[in-house]
Amino acid sequence: MITNGGEEFDIANDEEILKIDSPQNNIGGPYKVLYKDIQERWAVVVLKWDKKPNLGIRWFWDSCGEPNSRGYSTWFVVPPNLSIAVLNGLPLAHDIRLLVENFLCGKVQEDIFQEAE
Repeated sequence: MITNGGEEFDIANDEEILKIDSPQNNIGGPYKVLYKDIQERWAVVVLKWDKKPNLGIRWFWDSCGEPNSRGYSTWFVVPPNLSIAVLNGLPLAHDIRLLVENFLCGKVQEDIFQEAE
């Protein structure tokens, strides 16, 4: 579990972002860093929450970032009804956007993100 997901965290490193997998009993993945703002220090990832496709978001600031649980870095899981609104606010390439939409509606599985690299 990642305990330093704050201002010292290397947000430029996607591999490190994808290591944040808390709460472990509920999170599948995360599978892909969808978007990150290095200046404002936040990221959106593609993951599963309770085995259902979803998006997660978190801030990498202060001592451990937000959200966190007892100092462990966690993801805020975007409610499904807001997922498209979040996607609309991100500058994504059309093919990536379509891939994520298909994942969110269950048309493709998470392993498709490894193939898209």
